[in-house]
Amino acid sequence: MEQYNKTIIPFEKLRELTIPYNEPLILSVEKDGILFDFLIRLRKDSDKLIVLGSGAYDSNKFSPPVFQRHSWMNHFEESVIYFNDPTLYLGKMNLGWGFGNAERHFLEEVAEILKLLLNLINIENNNVLFYGSSAGGFMSMLLAGFIKGSRALVNNPQTFVNNYFASHVNKLFQAVVPEYSKDEILKEFSYRINALEFFKKINYIPEIYYLQNLACEHDMDKHLIPFFLGLKEVSESLANKRIQFDLYYDKEKDHNPLDMDETLSYIHKLIRK
Repeated sequence: MEQYNKTIIPFEKLRELTIPYNEPLILSVEKDGILFDFLIRLRKDSDKLIVLGSGAYDSNKFSPPVFQRHSWMNHFEESVIYFNDPTLYLGKMNLGWGFGNAERHFLEEVAEILKLLLNLINIENNNVLFYGSSAGGFMSMLLAGFIKGSRALVNNPQTFVNNYFASHVNKLFQAVVPEYSKDEILKEFSYRINALEFFKKINYIPEIYYLQNLACEHDMDKHLIPFFLGLKEVSESLANKRIQFDLYYDKEKDHNPLDMDETLSYIHKLIRK
């Protein structure tokens, strides 16, 4: 991260910001006491934007902000924004899923800032592609829902946070909403941790390209299959038009995403579609 220039700006001043082209910049937006961090690299000759989110990281080795795959930006002709999950600042955890705290859904605020940035750089929603794997995939689906007209490419995502491994989920809940029991969290904040409940809440399903490794039994049993079966409860006709599933089998990779070259191929195909 030391190689990038850094700018900190209050949320209220964001509309006045000028972002340079071709020079990567870490932008930290201070909003109501929380830092929302973005790594941005703009291309003047492109009207398209790729937004990348991160999955789990090792909290024993480094601290947020987390911008996984930031070296990939050199492989894109389009503008690129990486976002950090501010939830990670609230305690020692490896994943936050954009949850926030009891009062604030941080992922919704990430979307609010992204909308302002889109206006600043004159990019239309339908020219935006979100990409992420695992927790980054979960957040990408929800962000595409907040920013209507955009699309999401996700690889082995969580669709039900509570179905992920208990050690990660419990760390999150204990750090951000310790005053709530797990049953209370599942009821009170269902739209933050359940993709189907989120789509019901906003009454909208974004275009999603869903990559899934069939060899990962946990992903299949806990996330893809219940998500697929539950789609009809949201809107069966809409879901059939909006979500495309692409299944592959790689026993060695298990939950890990596709290699960089394969992933870049999917991203390039979808953003230039």
